Amino acid sequence: MRIFSSTIFFKNNLTDEKLINPFRRLDGVKTLQPLVFTLARIENLMQQVSFDPVEMEGRIITNTSLVKKERLEETLAVFYDTIQSGLAVSPMIKLVEQGDRVKIKTACSLTICGVLLKHGIPVRPKGGGLIEVVKREPARFTDMLMYWATTIDPIDVLTAQGLTDIMGMMRTGDGRVLGNLQEAPMLARDLIEEVLDVLALAEFTGVMELGEPNMNVLGVSVERDHVGIALVGGTNLVAAARECGIDVEHESISDLTLVSEMKHIEALI
Repeated sequence: MRIFSSTIFFKNNLTDEKLINPFRRLDGVKTLQPLVFTLARIENLMQQVSFDPVEMEGRIITNTSLVKKERLEETLAVFYDTIQSGLAVSPMIKLVEQGDRVKIKTACSLTICGVLLKHGIPVRPKGGGLIEVVKREPARFTDMLMYWATTIDPIDVLTAQGLTDIMGMMRTGDGRVLGNLQEAPMLARDLIEEVLDVLALAEFTGVMELGEPNMNVLGVSVERDHVGIALVGGTNLVAAARECGIDVEHESISDLTLVSEMKHIEALI
């Protein structure tokens, strides 16, 4: 049996066989980037959230979309209807022109986790998935990918697969929407409710279910002595636009944005 170390061998027309450290930067050799799992990326961003829902100041976690200028009005109309249906986190949006396209910054539901963390609640993101909605009530997660197990955001994966039915839910009350699940210590449940109430006054909503201690949330088990928090996915906006035939490039959990730079969608349509 042969055991190989982390170094790699290569051979080309100009050099003899050499040992190359894959993480060393050399001329003509592309540096290999270490894998960053989604959970680590989310936790890094959560630590940087500084949003104050009372003063409407600070940084929030945002998703980024790109659309052609000629489809911006149509895209914002779909976004507005989706927000009005309660399938988004916030009506706050930032538009940035980029040539013949427009970059759209929208609130990510993980902003709520960042605010909870800021209030001393050790909330931990668990995973993202599809939630079946029946008669406008969330019934269960039908699919879920765990954040610790993937380097690609689960919501992006599910959106790309075309598994959502946002428009069906908006029209009939039945459909499949994007959501995610968080866990927090059960003793923090009362404080979680207080923080969520303050966020709601600032129009940051999207809580689909706040579970009881040690009880499943939408069919998914939580860790012992914890409560689960099911949140609506901010990417429902993009999923709805794609269902309407609008070509949208998208990246979930992309970066942080100052909420003071964003505008209410009603001021943009």
